[in-house]
Amino acid sequence: MATASGEFPYAKVLVTGGAGFIGSRVVPRLEALGVRQVVVDNLYVNLPLPDARDGVVPIEADIRDGAAMRAIIAEHKPEAILHLAAVHHIPTCEREPHLAFDVNVMGTQTLLDAASEGGIRDIVFTSSGAVYQWKDGPLTEAATPIGATDVYSITKLSGEYQVAGWAGRTGGRAHIGRLFNTIGTGDPNGHLIPDLLSQLTAGEGPVTVKLGNTKPKRDYIHTDDVADAFVALLAGLKRGPDVDYFNICTGKELSVAELVQLMGDLLRVDVTIESDPTRFRKIDRLQQLGAPEKILAERGWQAQIPVRQALARIIRDLGHTVHEDDVLKAA
Repeated sequence: MATASGEFPYAKVLVTGGAGFIGSRVVPRLEALGVRQVVVDNLYVNLPLPDARDGVVPIEADIRDGAAMRAIIAEHKPEAILHLAAVHHIPTCEREPHLAFDVNVMGTQTLLDAASEGGIRDIVFTSSGAVYQWKDGPLTEAATPIGATDVYSITKLSGEYQVAGWAGRTGGRAHIGRLFNTIGTGDPNGHLIPDLLSQLTAGEGPVTVKLGNTKPKRDYIHTDDVADAFVALLAGLKRGPDVDYFNICTGKELSVAELVQLMGDLLRVDVTIESDPTRFRKIDRLQQLGAPEKILAERGWQAQIPVRQALARIIRDLGHTVHEDDVLKAA
């Protein structure tokens, strides 16, 4: 189970949310490293669990079911947990806050309780770059104040406190990945890029794209890079402080308007943007740029897929034509 930095520290890992957008990409990466996995998912987003095979045990279960989680841990005896399971679709969280808190907060606590009972002391937890206060410039783990504002980020900040408190009480280790805007093919939730693509490919000739606020800037990262980052966090979990925090991001940002123009360029479509105030979010920070220097220095990870290439992959995967010379331009 060798990695770039040596032997992988865990022979068996419990992956929650392992059928999801990110989890489904993490599983084969850990498998390639020889890590045996128990992959748990409640199939809420209708993505399939991986096939059962040597080294991969798929289980349909809900992290809120304490009896099920205790039984799974007791039977399979994982050495660490990669906790990806969550309700992360922002409109769903705002529309159904009770569900978001039930899964993201109470589900996390149920999992932590089961881990304590089963003797697990190591966990990597998925959080969000949205837990930082709104500010200009790169958001850093050491210097940027915390300030969650919407339902999703509040649940994730709660989860950070929960896993940190659990580590302190149990003598465990909890490393937290603060994830920025993830893009890729196969996201089961409705997000910005699929909506843009449907508008950009609706007809021939010039296209008018209707959007809400076009000014917010985001740090977009491809889900394959995200999966590699979580493997790197697991690989280094036994190093550093018992509780630690890492941004998972590119360190580059695009506004919504710039994203639309880039997609239009890749599709060779002449785009006009029309801002529709009825589409504005009630809460929408203007900037969310991550600083990736810490995870590079301490885990040797950095994003490998520029946003132009990431968008080209998505567009191609969804059946549209992208020209090679457009993809090869600097992102």
